[in-house]
Parts: sequence; C-alpha cells; structure tokens
Amino acid sequence: MKNNVLASWLSTLLSSPIVSTIFCILAPYYLGYQVNFDYVILVLVSIFFYALLPFSSTFVRIIKRNDDIYISELKERPKHFIAGIVGYIASAIIFFNLNLRYYTIFSLASLIIAFITLIVTLRWKISIHVIGFCTPLTLLSIISNGLFSPLLILTPLLMWARVKVRAHNWLQTFAGACLGIFGTLFFTLLLERVLII
Repeated sequence: MKNNVLASWLSTLLSSPIVSTIFCILAPYYLGYQVNFDYVILVLVSIFFYALLPFSSTFVRIIKRNDDIYISELKERPKHFIAGIVGYIASAIIFFNLNLRYYTIFSLASLIIAFITLIVTLRWKISIHVIGFCTPLTLLSIISNGLFSPLLILTPLLMWARVKVRAHNWLQTFAGACLGIFGTLFFTLLLERVLII
C-alpha cells in the first residue's frame, strides 16, 4: 500500500506539466535572456504552450472529477493529442516570427515527438508520462550544457512508479524514456543544424 502511495506521488511530482513549467522558467536564463518584463512574458507564454495547452484535456478531466486522469484506455488517447499538436504548431509559428530560434526548435522538436507518440499510441500504450518527463528535462540539459542531465537519473524511478500504479509495463516505460531522451536529443540537435532564423 505504501508503495502505491509513493508511486502515485512520484507520478504527480514528475509529471510533464510540472517539469515543463520548471523548464519554461529556467530556459530563458540558460539561453542568456536578461531577467526583465520580456523574460516574464516569455516564461508565461511558454508555460501556456508547453505546460498547459498540451495537457488541457487532462485538466478538464480533473475538473470533472474523472479518476482516470492519465487516460488508461488506449482508444481514448489519440484525441487528447489535438490540443498539444495545435499548440506546438502555433508556438513554432509565433516563435519563428519573433526570431526566437531556440523556442522555435523546442516547439518543432516537441511537435515531432508528439506525432511519433501519437502514431505509436494508435497501436500500443507507450508511456506518455515518461516521455513528458524526459523531453523537457532533456531540452533543459541541452541548453544548460549538461547541468541538468543528472536529473535524468530520476527516469527509472518514474518508470517504476508508472509500472507500480499499473499504468504501464516496463517495456512501455522504457520506450517512453528512449523516445523522450534520445528522440528529443536527436531532433533538437538536427533542428539546430538546419533551422536558420
């Protein structure tokens, strides 16, 4: 019983909205932006696009007191990608037009990861939770020159939690970790080379 409570707490603490919010607060600093009004606006806009909009359907489920906030049924999952994908496209366009190169890269990398996850999810229940933890943490590790990389050691702990609460099996969480870390790393570095603003 105690293990289930711990696993549930870990699932919440290491969830994408929380980790993405931390990423959004720290990213401008590590990208060299001065802390001023524009910094605050950038943080708030990025929180909207990266931490709130992609999970809006989950927040609606919480408000409606739906106990299945992690959307355990495979057939229910694809429609919950719509807000995130639209948000990543919109944010990429906005950030591109504002000449915010790295934010454009973040949006495009997130979009690619979301599309891959959606395609996999049509047939198999890959751990979106683990992907959502690893992707912003990997992005933060890249822009901080590896300073936050040690936090990726928490990934197996989250994998254990997701298995313990019976949301996934080990293979599904491992696949989520690989896509979240290596997929994000690959697409971010690729976009850094090809995207010219």
